[in-house]
Amino acid sequence: MKRFRVTAAAGLVLLTLGNGFAQAEVKKFAYICGSGQPVQICPYYRLIMTPPDGWVLDEDATAKNKVQMLVPKGKTFATAEPLIYVQVFYHRDKQQSLADFARVSNENWMQANPSAKISDLPAVERANGKPGFLRFAFENPKKPQQAYEVGALGIDSDNDGNEFVLDVVMSASSKQALSRAEQTYLAFLKAN
Repeated sequence: MKRFRVTAAAGLVLLTLGNGFAQAEVKKFAYICGSGQPVQICPYYRLIMTPPDGWVLDEDATAKNKVQMLVPKGKTFATAEPLIYVQVFYHRDKQQSLADFARVSNENWMQANPSAKISDLPAVERANGKPGFLRFAFENPKKPQQAYEVGALGIDSDNDGNEFVLDVVMSASSKQALSRAEQTYLAFLKAN
């Protein structure tokens, strides 16, 4: 996937770093990463969410990529058109606004994909009262399986008060595939 960093992992350590007393919006995990000595432990974050109606979490692709991969029922990461993925980043710089995070992220993406195009889309308000999602459309014809994407950036937290940036992306090889699932995607954003 062009927008998320796939980290090769030696194995997932099912170690929850939070205290576990109250259900958090973001759950923290750690996994063994790299192959050198000493052993490295890397963080991995997941949004506590329910897939949209008619969609499921592809557990294998999620575990492999450390990114939550949602696919229509009966499909897999390899066969879904479109698919939705959710990547969660720790928001280290609390002074950085979501708009600034989005600007930097989009600038980095354009540097890596100079022939691509990014367009602003209307924001989506969330039913849970949290700040709305900023949205963007991405066109990258040089990557045919992901030629078209819509991405949404939002803020969430865990039960320890840590802040995270959510990157919720719907990806497809055609605009028609995105259009077929647009209402499902928007409903998913509003619910989360």
